[in-house]
Amino acid sequence: MPQTSATPQRIEALQSLHSQVVETGQHLALDLKQIQAQHDQARDKLHNLQNYASEYRRQLQALESQGGDWSKVRDLRGFIAKVDAAQTAQLAEINRIQVLHAEKSKAWAAARQREKAYELLLAQQHVHVKSLAQKRALTEMQDWALNPQSQFVNTNQPTKF
Repeated sequence: MPQTSATPQRIEALQSLHSQVVETGQHLALDLKQIQAQHDQARDKLHNLQNYASEYRRQLQALESQGGDWSKVRDLRGFIAKVDAAQTAQLAEINRIQVLHAEKSKAWAAARQREKAYELLLAQQHVHVKSLAQKRALTEMQDWALNPQSQFVNTNQPTKF
């Protein structure tokens, strides 16, 4: 660890940053869920449009094979062209949603990576604090063992032994 000392302020700052990144990740996850729902709706709409187009093409084929009225054939062809244009627009919408999903996924992955990095830094700081406490305790025990006149023993009082 490059830093020589862990301080409560450093740990508090890291915890604050970690909390912010977690919150950002949660918001991005919600955004991804909404985008996925939009994608599912857009795919359903495209599927419906494709079904409508197939049905109207069958009707057009039947009308043409029966020698139907020219104006009805023309109107049905115009309507099919509009359904085809709607399918094209829906495909563009699906592509837009997919691009947005990819961007949000990338942002969410980056937030998760930052979250894990802060967790690692916090763990390192806690290990450093624990190590310092253990070193301090060991030093105090050594001082006490090597120096009976240390701060731990009051030599003014008689011993009972």
